[in-house]
Amino acid sequence: MKLIDECRQAWRFASVRLAIVAGVVAGWAASDPQGFAQLVELLPPWARPLVGIAVSAAAIGTRMAKQTRIGGDA
Repeated sequence: MKLIDECRQAWRFASVRLAIVAGVVAGWAASDPQGFAQLVELLPPWARPLVGIAVSAAAIGTRMAKQTRIGGDA
């Protein structure tokens, strides 16, 4: 496995930040499934499937978008 250049600063990438947030939410959902279910119940039924689509689109978008290079311009 070959790491990207300057991998220690990868936290600056939007996709890495999004993955961290998704991991925190997944951890919370696993540790408190009833609380997570209560939060989901606050959403209208038609909006619930859109959450997954929005998270997927955000992950794809942050990976595809041109980002500023670490330590310089794009």
